[in-house]
Amino acid sequence: MGNESTGGEAGNAAAGGTGVLVRRRRLVLAAALAAVAVSGGGLTAAGFVQSPAQAAADTRAPRPSVLTAPVQLQVLRSTVVLRGTFSNGRTVSSLPSSVATTSATAPGAGAALMVTGVFVHQDQKVAAGVPLVEYSGRPVFVLPGEIPAYRDLLPGATGKDVVQLQKALESLGYSTTSDNSGTFGHATKMALTRLYEKMGYPPPVTGAATAATVKAARQRVDALRSQAAQASVRIASTGTASSAAGAPAAADGSPTQGSIKHQLAQAEEDLAQASALDGTMLPASEVVFVPSLPARVVSVPVAVGDPVKGPVVTLARGAMQLTGMLDPSDQGLVKAGMSVQVLSETSGLQTTGTIDSVGSLVTPGAAGTGTADPGGAAVAGTGGAYLPLRIKPVHSWDSRLAGQDVRITLTAASTSGAVLAVPEAAVLADAQARTAVTVQDPSGAQRTVTVTTGVSADGMVQVTPTSGTLHAGDRVVVGQ
Repeated sequence: MGNESTGGEAGNAAAGGTGVLVRRRRLVLAAALAAVAVSGGGLTAAGFVQSPAQAAADTRAPRPSVLTAPVQLQVLRSTVVLRGTFSNGRTVSSLPSSVATTSATAPGAGAALMVTGVFVHQDQKVAAGVPLVEYSGRPVFVLPGEIPAYRDLLPGATGKDVVQLQKALESLGYSTTSDNSGTFGHATKMALTRLYEKMGYPPPVTGAATAATVKAARQRVDALRSQAAQASVRIASTGTASSAAGAPAAADGSPTQGSIKHQLAQAEEDLAQASALDGTMLPASEVVFVPSLPARVVSVPVAVGDPVKGPVVTLARGAMQLTGMLDPSDQGLVKAGMSVQVLSETSGLQTTGTIDSVGSLVTPGAAGTGTADPGGAAVAGTGGAYLPLRIKPVHSWDSRLAGQDVRITLTAASTSGAVLAVPEAAVLADAQARTAVTVQDPSGAQRTVTVTTGVSADGMVQVTPTSGTLHAGDRVVVGQ
């Protein structure tokens, strides 16, 4: 019994020792955790504590960086791109206002003019002496000449427009050389008559008034010739000589032979004058003069059966014209003779030309200025001031470009081969007003190289070193 009591006490003592150990271990662990927490807090707090020197260092501006770009070896081309408009140039239209007489009888008064034939179409090229349109049975045709048909050309007329008509007839093979230049005489009438017959139309004539004058003059001549013949018979039968030319009448009261001859000579002169003013003429309603042939048809706004209420055909008096609109700031880059490339984005057509002339500044909307090009067509798409460039074709312009807005590209300057080129920002002027670039070596060291500049294009400029060395691949300073 006593032994059992002793064993229980020993077990309790052992259990109590184990508990003490556990509590001690817990105390040690807690102390360690507290130490770690204190150390971490100290480190964190230390991170927010700076010395005055460190604070100054942290607030100092960063060391500036250097921006560089490589020197390149390339061909430079400076191009200028602008807009342009094709126009028909100067045009001339035929607007018939009357029907010509083709015999001694005048046409019916008040008859409405009617389109009776259309023989051409838009953009067609036409030659001289060929009917284009027909109205009320009469042709409209073209002849070469600068002076518009501003009046009917009648026999006996004189002037520069008659000279023009005679030259036009001569160019078609109809001679007028027996007439004085500038005088609408018999030869000109005959040449014009042949032209109308070739076209298949009766020639227009001056009309009933001149025909009646000729008829009366001819009757007068015939009567006097009859009297002269009777006087000759009377003299032959009586054997008496006629009185002097100035005597008004013979003894029996009849006109003397001399008087009759005098009157006959005057009557024949009157007949010649009347005949000179009668016959074939050229109505202004039937002819269109253009400076050069073949002429291009701009429009034919009528069809057979239409009444004539406006132009029946419009022709370009010259070739199409291209006018470019140059930004005034590019004036120094452009001069006459430069080649240009022309592109129509609408049709895809491309062609080439050269600058013929550079016009004076045009400011749309300003007093005394306009936006019409020298060819008479309005310039499209002009919003600000521009310099009009007249551009001529290397060959003739394609008629499909008429009226189109196009892109014009010209090369203002170009290097003959590959040259050293740097960004424009790399070129600076030094104190002596010399241009130079700054080269940065791989080590960061910098050196100045003076240069001369040449062609610039797309932000790059040609440079040629005048002191120091410069090679493709070197890096030049463009900014900091």
